Amino acid sequence: MEPQVSTSTWPQSPNGLKPSRSDPGLVPVSHFSPAPSMKVKGQAISRQNTLHTQGGKESRSMINGLTSYESQLHNVQSPSSHSQIDGKLGSVRTSKIEQTSMGNSAVSMSEMTIPKAVELLSELDENSQQCGASYIQHICYDNESAKNEVLQLEGIPPLVKILESNNPSVTQAASGALRNLVFKNIHNKTKVHECGGIAKALNLMKNTKCTETKKQLTGLLWNLSSADDSKRELIQTALPFLTKNVVVPFTSCSENGDYTHVDPTVFHHATGCLRNLSSGKQTDREKMRECDQLINSLMKYVLSCVAEDKPDDMSVENCVCILQNMTFQIWQECPEVLDKYVGSRQRQSESKKSSTVGCFSPRSSKAQNEIFFNEPKGVKEGSNGVEWLCDQKAIDAYVELLNLSKNDTILEACCGALQNLTASKESAAFSEHLFEKLKFKTVLPSLMRSPNIAVQKGALSLLDNMARKSSLQLKMAKQTLPELLNVFFSDAWKDEGNDENIATASTTIDRLLQVDYESSKKAITKELVLKLIDMSTKGPDNKATIAASKLLYNLWSDKFLHSITKKLKIGKAYFVNPTTMEAADLKN
Repeated sequence: MEPQVSTSTWPQSPNGLKPSRSDPGLVPVSHFSPAPSMKVKGQAISRQNTLHTQGGKESRSMINGLTSYESQLHNVQSPSSHSQIDGKLGSVRTSKIEQTSMGNSAVSMSEMTIPKAVELLSELDENSQQCGASYIQHICYDNESAKNEVLQLEGIPPLVKILESNNPSVTQAASGALRNLVFKNIHNKTKVHECGGIAKALNLMKNTKCTETKKQLTGLLWNLSSADDSKRELIQTALPFLTKNVVVPFTSCSENGDYTHVDPTVFHHATGCLRNLSSGKQTDREKMRECDQLINSLMKYVLSCVAEDKPDDMSVENCVCILQNMTFQIWQECPEVLDKYVGSRQRQSESKKSSTVGCFSPRSSKAQNEIFFNEPKGVKEGSNGVEWLCDQKAIDAYVELLNLSKNDTILEACCGALQNLTASKESAAFSEHLFEKLKFKTVLPSLMRSPNIAVQKGALSLLDNMARKSSLQLKMAKQTLPELLNVFFSDAWKDEGNDENIATASTTIDRLLQVDYESSKKAITKELVLKLIDMSTKGPDNKATIAASKLLYNLWSDKFLHSITKKLKIGKAYFVNPTTMEAADLKN
């Protein structure tokens, strides 16, 4: 049992003691050019891939009877970039974190200062060490100058050193102090890394039995994972450790149904750390795909939460964002997966469709048996499970989350994962299965009308990828084009900053108009042309203007479309002019 601490002399905030904070940090975002307008017949399939990261919020919780804050921040990466490179990738976000015990000390807290606290860290007396660490944890919760002062006074090296203490109260306070010190402070993150903080944190994680300390340590690792300098070591050490000791145990049970106890908050923090790591370089993604049982466990957790009707469970976001990031450029980086998918597609379609998993605990053995009935071909004991990234059950889970989730980041990440998986022309079979699952009259139109621009972007980029598959174009022209036009004429895209979404919609409309005469005849109206004319006059640097101008030019110059357009009796000058001709000449 953790010692109860007297806090009567501690400087109180109106809401009580301040806890440690979690900071995912921002990961650089890869931007892609908007989808060009192209002819459908004989057109080379363009692809869209995206990586994703995220932002955060704060809430309060009660710990040991003390009111404390919990911070949640997410690592943000722009979702679906509408490039012709491929779909979109996952996002990263942070955690809820709880306050540690404060520690007894003979020192009067009302007289405590940062220099005194740093001095106490090097004392041999453990109560003094705990007191100094606890004060630093408290004062650095939301005070940037205090963080900088601790750095200047060389307070970080002794804090890292006492992570090796045999006193649980000391290590817990030190973990919380370090976590707050590195929160959104790159210089402190660098210093902790230089002092060997990652190795010591993992070693303490391995040896401590204190759940609160594990929360602080995984929160610290999450914060450190947003710093580029720390990622290489974290990939090498924290990735396998957190997977083996947190992720796999939390999502698995033994034959008798027992679990290795892992606190849900520790799991949430650990997946937050992995989420940041997944948004890095190709070599980082490859390491994560190769990590034993990681993909299996993440997918198992997502599937079980969907089955349990908990689409917005606090860790689903992290898991889906990691999975999204690991699907980034998967067809290029893991071509063997595509071969297995195509080979098993027919077998899966002929097998009995599995029913929705019933209402039982996501971690129950019954849920796991149901979820992993007919596992992807190649997923065996000891397999890294990369086949799960494009399995039919994964598609179904993403579609269910698009229907059920109220979390914009989850919606964005699901669109991103599906966007990545539809990014290659070789992925036609995948797109066809997805088309069967998506309800185009409800799901995507709803997402395209979302007040969140990133969610709109994800839905439109996914739609654009699928519209490039020749095997789907006729169906999409008949079923999807009317819905896309309805949204195109709505107020959903009138906000500033939506030019890229409008551009993607315009190029998708252009593509689908060239497929079926009857569908195009219904779609090409005077209202559409007048809207495009209005958009084409907004300025030469506007992506929406360029896409609208190109579509106008195609409506007149393409023989197939011109046979419909000329009946509107609108002058040629509106379709063919210097602006539209310049847009049409731009390379796709």
